[in-house]
Amino acid sequence: MITQHIVALSPLTCDLCGLPIQAGDTYRLITDRRIGRTYREHIRCPGAAATVIKDPRPTPPKIRTDFNHAFCMA
Repeated sequence: MITQHIVALSPLTCDLCGLPIQAGDTYRLITDRRIGRTYREHIRCPGAAATVIKDPRPTPPKIRTDFNHAFCMA
């Protein structure tokens, strides 16, 4: 898939939520080369689930083993 960020020159419809993308707004154009279809979606789509994963991902907290006895249920 090819992803591009493009500024809309005219009003378009978002393929995820169906709401309009206003002229002058930046939107994401995703092209699927296998089937030859393009999808338009908001950068921050108000009506769809989140599609962007933040990289680098945050590191999980380190759990120290010397305090594990405090979490033991008796």
